[in-house]
Amino acid sequence: MAPDEFQQAWQAHSAQTRVVIDADLLREEVQRDQRQFNTMISYRDFGEVGVAVIMIPVWFLMGFMLDLPWTWYLSVPVFLWIAGFMLLYRKRHQPEPDESEGPLLQQYVQRSLAEVEQQIWLLRNILWWYLLPPTLSITAFFAQVSWQSRDSGWLYALIFFVLLEGFVLALYGGIYVLNKRVVREQLIPRREELQKLRASLEQETTDEGINGQIALPNLPFPGKIPPAPCASPVQLIVGLVLFIALMLLVFFFIYQAKNGDSGNGHDYPKRSPFAAVRWEDSQPEVQVNDQWYRLIALDGIPAEKMIDYSKETYGEKWQKRFEEDLVELMTRMGHPPERTVTLEVQSLTSSEKQTLKEVRMTYANRGAIRAAAQARERDTAGE
Repeated sequence: MAPDEFQQAWQAHSAQTRVVIDADLLREEVQRDQRQFNTMISYRDFGEVGVAVIMIPVWFLMGFMLDLPWTWYLSVPVFLWIAGFMLLYRKRHQPEPDESEGPLLQQYVQRSLAEVEQQIWLLRNILWWYLLPPTLSITAFFAQVSWQSRDSGWLYALIFFVLLEGFVLALYGGIYVLNKRVVREQLIPRREELQKLRASLEQETTDEGINGQIALPNLPFPGKIPPAPCASPVQLIVGLVLFIALMLLVFFFIYQAKNGDSGNGHDYPKRSPFAAVRWEDSQPEVQVNDQWYRLIALDGIPAEKMIDYSKETYGEKWQKRFEEDLVELMTRMGHPPERTVTLEVQSLTSSEKQTLKEVRMTYANRGAIRAAAQARERDTAGE
């Protein structure tokens, strides 16, 4: 036989090659793989929705405990968005229940392929629906915190912001790269295997019910579809604990930056119980709860004593230090204030005195006082 004849005979024999597979075994294998994939997706979605829901009360609690600025709460609608998006997406793409025993292609392979396509879309667009919203809210918070720390120096504030933002970008960048890798190395090969299986089944004309077997010509896939990786509940719990621990570590650094006291008279918390301060001669008048009062004492310390100490310590800047650096002033006097203080005040229209308890010292109050002082300085310079 000539070589060409051998080649033609081999090609004719190959074209007639048909691999026969038990239909029930193939169906069970595809079903098992589909259940495993759905379990993995359900665990992931449950983890993402659960973390988002848990973080909402945690976010409010930490914002209140640490007295954080308003930009901190921008992350709350982000958590709601992530949880709502996942729930809505799952509901819209939930597979319809099987109502009849349809062919293998329609029941299992096509459904598995659709589910893989959905996950590829989710992970390819993870930047827009999952990573970008929290990045923007956290960046706004870091920017405000850094802006509030500018009194310690613009360079310090800039470095503080760059370090925090760099951490966030590195973390979310790693998540983005990891998901791209999952798409490239796991989901796309899985999709290709399912597409080959579907194409092979479409070429099959043998009735599946005959002898319970399926003959697949030119079988293009291995013995079974590669199993999808599935994170266990233990892995999800460990990941959640590590995530919370990492967040607490970041918040600790933020808290130290906002409230740190080096012990050498530096970096006192910039808080105040007054929304505004004005002066009648050398007597401070303060605004609390939208009402103006004459200040008599703060935590039992007479206002006159605080003013005398401020004059002795800060000289010409005694008023500025009383208004903007009240925590430092009281700490130097040996009476560091807590987060809430007790004020003894007198009405401006009568001799009536009253005691205001549990008045919170906030950064917002001090920021308003600082802004008012800067406005006065600009007005003075303009004149």
